[in-house]
Amino acid sequence: MKYMILTTLIVAIAILAINADMGNWRDLYTERGKDAFVEKMKRNHMKYRDNQTNPLKSPTVQHFITKLRANNRKKMYPVMLITALLGAQLEAKLDRKTVPYFYCKKKSNWEVIWVNIEDFIPFIIDCWEDNIKLKYDAITHVYSPAAEGVQVRVRKGIQNVRYIDPSGLLRSLTGEYNSIINALESIGYTQNKNLIAAPYDWRVGADSYYLPNGIFYNMKKMIEGAYTNNSNTPLVCVAESLGNPVFTLFLNTYVSEAWKAKYIKSYIALAGVFAGAGQALDAVISPVLGILPDIIDPKIIQSLARSFGSVAWLFPNAKYWKDYVFISTPTRNYTANDIGGLLEQQSLHGVYEMYLNNRDLTTLQAPNVTVYCWHGIGVKTPNRFHYKNDKFDQKPTVIKVDGDGRVPLPSLQVCKRWQDEQSKPVSYRSLPGVTHVGILSNERVILDILSVATGGQPFYH
Repeated sequence: MKYMILTTLIVAIAILAINADMGNWRDLYTERGKDAFVEKMKRNHMKYRDNQTNPLKSPTVQHFITKLRANNRKKMYPVMLITALLGAQLEAKLDRKTVPYFYCKKKSNWEVIWVNIEDFIPFIIDCWEDNIKLKYDAITHVYSPAAEGVQVRVRKGIQNVRYIDPSGLLRSLTGEYNSIINALESIGYTQNKNLIAAPYDWRVGADSYYLPNGIFYNMKKMIEGAYTNNSNTPLVCVAESLGNPVFTLFLNTYVSEAWKAKYIKSYIALAGVFAGAGQALDAVISPVLGILPDIIDPKIIQSLARSFGSVAWLFPNAKYWKDYVFISTPTRNYTANDIGGLLEQQSLHGVYEMYLNNRDLTTLQAPNVTVYCWHGIGVKTPNRFHYKNDKFDQKPTVIKVDGDGRVPLPSLQVCKRWQDEQSKPVSYRSLPGVTHVGILSNERVILDILSVATGGQPFYH
């Protein structure tokens, strides 16, 4: 008993000392830690950003916008923007009976859970991890919050796909479709009328997309609504990163050829991860190398990655990669064909179940709609990881390959094969030095989107 009292006194004195100096943990973070924290994020993220962040200031873009404005007879096809992995804002509502730590909230109204920079504060991040983690039912294909009393939903609307961070604090680092939206608005597009967004819960696996009221049901309903609301005009659909396998799978498995011919004018694929990536596999194997920068403990990233079906879906496609070695040790090489055995070897049974239910939902097949496929090239991209032992408990040697910094080149180039696999035209182009994130604010991409959306051909041929 006396030890409990002593411990309580020590904790109380420590809290009083902190409060006397700073008030509370929010003040501690806001007043003294914010600048350092943001600077650390900048250092980690800037290598994935292009220097050109405001393409609308380019004289070439301004001239083309002026030309489009002057052409009152121009056609304006409705545009739908499909978000990436991590690309949709999420919010959570809490009504919990228990929490993992005494400082975690039990109750809240709807609050942003992705991205809210305050959630990444030491200790508070443990509460965030518990709230955003998923559990999986392999029989029903349902992904749901791992913790009781947690509800999570996607923040909808075009305004919520401009940036991943809605607060504005990290806007320069978390831009999603802001540059593209600004460019389209500058020639007369109207938010939520002929410019719409299709954000989705990027944590869940593709096997859940087919559920009643699931991602595919809502995407089809949204496209049909935009078609009707714009005088029966077909849509130009723009997708980035994970949004590309999502949309390709939708076109190949959920709707008919007649439906595509009626509702889809064209599909613009930006930085598509069509055949998976080595980083997704490594994220669940090793706790010492996260798929995000070190502002977040890699062990937390690993814990979450092991609960997200989307990560399992992004494992390298065995039919495409064949004998390519993604993970190696002194005693063993692991290719895409060895993923199942590797997961079982590491006792990752939950990940293995998600992998089994998602691996055949491939996005290698041509969607048979008009496609414009653009991606970066010439950026060093981690894709192979060599460990010093079979425990995977030490930082690996990372082998980098050509790609866009996140997705290896072979996965980006899947769409190039479609030129010989479908009757509809496929325009393919690689952009030297353009990164996975930087493509969203690239001048050439902005010009091409404006041209295609108004009935023309890509600005650059």
